Amino acid sequence: MNAFCSEYLVRYGKAGEFGRFHAQKPLQLLKGDLVIIETHRGKETGEILSPSTPIIAKFLPNTTVGKLYGTLTAQDDSLVQLNHSKSSLIIEAAKNISLALALPVSILDAELLFDGKHAVLHLATSPKTDVRDLISKLSKDFDLHIYVENITQPNQDDDHDESPVEDAGSCGSGNCGSKEGGCGSCSSGGGCGSCSTTKEKKPALEANASQRKPLI
Repeated sequence: MNAFCSEYLVRYGKAGEFGRFHAQKPLQLLKGDLVIIETHRGKETGEILSPSTPIIAKFLPNTTVGKLYGTLTAQDDSLVQLNHSKSSLIIEAAKNISLALALPVSILDAELLFDGKHAVLHLATSPKTDVRDLISKLSKDFDLHIYVENITQPNQDDDHDESPVEDAGSCGSGNCGSKEGGCGSCSSGGGCGSCSTTKEKKPALEANASQRKPLI
């Protein structure tokens, strides 16, 4: 049987990100267990990969350890399924708005996080495409903070630079600018300051450029 551990390596998000997450008390979790975690994007579900080790910490030196709340309950699973259904509505709305705005954007997927307050929109477009109007309307229509993951963004993760990048979208909180990874008005780099999210390792806008080498 697996030993009790306080820190685990967890995979999360449809882009396959992963990071280290710490529980308040030791837990006995197995590979593949579904858990609730707190990332830079909000509270969401993740999948246990393995207990964290000093070797893992060595190779993820710039990763802020997130919170691990525990495994999903039956009630939690029902909420996850509901959010999955709502994600489909977000996808369709994003496609319709993109057409109305004549944006050269391909909407790929969307994920409504466990907390029901944050969503991630996966799309493909030129880094120069201004998607702020799309995200702003989508955010207002669904009353959500929305992050953007553009799969065409160049890989900028080699030096773990979290500096904002122009024209990459916004978190959709209403007053956001075009800074990558969050509000143009808050320089937090890892999320909108108004949603009280914490930086974990990379902004959601750079998720495809972040640690996608090794979902919910």
